[in-house]
Amino acid sequence: MGFTSLAFLVFFPMVWLVYLLLPGRLRVVWLLAASYGFLCSFGIKYLAALIGSTLVTWGAGLALEKLGTGLKAIAETGTSSSPKQNRNGRTTGVFTAVVIFHVAALCFFKYNRSNIALPIGMSFYTFQAIGYLTDVYRGTAQAEHNLLNFALFQAFFPKLVQGPIERGGNLLRQIQDMDRLPARDAERIRRSALLLLWGLCEKLLIADRIAIPVNAVYSQFGAFGGVEIILATVLYAFQIYCDFAGYTDMARGIAGMLGFDLLANFKRPYLADSVQDFWRRWHLSLSSWLRDYVYIPLGGSRKGRFRRAVNILITFGISGLWHGTGFHFLLWGLLHGIGQIFDIKKWKLPRAVKRILVFLFIDATWMVFRVNSLGDLKGMLLGIFTNFHLQDFAGMQLGRFEWILLILGILLVMLKDTLNERGFGFRNWILERNAVARCLIYTGLIGAVLVLGVYGAAYDTSGFLYTQF
Repeated sequence: MGFTSLAFLVFFPMVWLVYLLLPGRLRVVWLLAASYGFLCSFGIKYLAALIGSTLVTWGAGLALEKLGTGLKAIAETGTSSSPKQNRNGRTTGVFTAVVIFHVAALCFFKYNRSNIALPIGMSFYTFQAIGYLTDVYRGTAQAEHNLLNFALFQAFFPKLVQGPIERGGNLLRQIQDMDRLPARDAERIRRSALLLLWGLCEKLLIADRIAIPVNAVYSQFGAFGGVEIILATVLYAFQIYCDFAGYTDMARGIAGMLGFDLLANFKRPYLADSVQDFWRRWHLSLSSWLRDYVYIPLGGSRKGRFRRAVNILITFGISGLWHGTGFHFLLWGLLHGIGQIFDIKKWKLPRAVKRILVFLFIDATWMVFRVNSLGDLKGMLLGIFTNFHLQDFAGMQLGRFEWILLILGILLVMLKDTLNERGFGFRNWILERNAVARCLIYTGLIGAVLVLGVYGAAYDTSGFLYTQF
C-alpha cells in the first residue's frame, strides 16, 4: 500500500479523521495500530522484524540509562562529570552488543543468498535505532520509558518505508507531547495538504514518466547507442530526485496533517557547487546521520588531511553498502568520497560553472548507482565510447506528447528549485492567493495527477525507488 495507491486513498483519510476525534494519548495507540497495519499491507511477515528491533532497542536504551549513561542518571547522582566519564565497561558492552545485533540483522537480510527478502523499511528504522542508542549512550538524550511512544517512534507510517531517518530529539519529542500537537490547525492542514499534492505531482507526473525510457535503456542497453545511454542517465538524475523528493514531500505532508514535523530531506541538490555541498542538500537525514554517528566518531577532520580522507572514504563506503549489496553501490559511495576529498569548492571558477561540473559528476555516478552490476557498467561505458550515435530512440517507449510532458516536468522542477534558492516559496505564494485562485490551482494539480499521471496495470503505480534500499 504505497502512498500513490488507491488503498492508501482510503486508508489515510480514515486514519486522519479518527485521529482528529480521539483525545490526546489515545492518538498514540491509534497511530501505532495504523502504522503496523500499514506495514502489514506489504506483508505481515515484515511486522516481526520491526517489533523485534523495537523491543531490543527500547530495552537496551533503558539498560544504558540504568547503568548510568543517560542524562537522568547524571542528574540523579548530582555529579558534574561529562557523559563520557559516566561510561564504563558494562555500558560500552551493552551498547556495542546491541549495535552489532542491529548491523548483523540488517546485513543478514540484505546479503543473504536465500529467498528471504529485506523487510520493508528496515534500512531506515535500523539506522534510526542506532542513532537513538548512540545518543542515550553518549548521555545527550534520555531513554524513552514508555514502550508505546518508542514503538510509534520506530513505526510511524509516513516515514516508515523510505525515511527520513528521524532523531529522538525531533519525532520522539513530538510523540511525547502528543496532547499539544497542532493537529486541528486549519492553516497547517492546508500547507501540509499542498505539500502532499506536490509530492504526488513529482512522483506520478515526472518520476514515473521518466522511469519509462530509463528502464527501457538500462534493461536492454545493448540495443541502444551511446546517445540514448547518456540521455537515459541524465534523465535518471531527475527520476531519482523527483521520486525520492516526492516521497519525502508526501511523507512530510501526511505527517503535517497529523500535527507532526518530519525532518526535511532535500534542499535543491542539483544547485550544489561542490560535492560536499551536494551532500548538504541530498538525503539530509542520512548524510547528517553518517556525519554524526560515523564520520565524527572516526575523528572527522581533526587528525590531519590523510586521516580525514580515510574517514571520508569509510563513511561513504558505508553509505554505498547501505544502499545496496552489489559492488557497484560500494563503488558509487567511494566515488562520492573521492569527490569530497578532491573538492572543487576552492577552484577559481564561476559558481555557475562549478554547478555544471558538480552535476556532471553526480550524474556520472548515478550511472554507477543505477546499473545492475559492474559488468553492466562496463557494457554501458563501451556503448558510449564505441557506439556514440542514435540507434533506437523509439525504443525508449515514449511518444512525442509524452516527451513534451517529461521535459516540461523537469523544467518545472528546475524553475521551482531555482526560485526557492533565491528565496521565493511556491507554497507560500499559492497559499497567499484568494480562495478562488487557490481552488483553481488545486483543481489543476489534482486534474493533472488524475489525467496525466503515469499509472500501471489496475492503477498500481510503480514503487518508490528507495523502498528497495
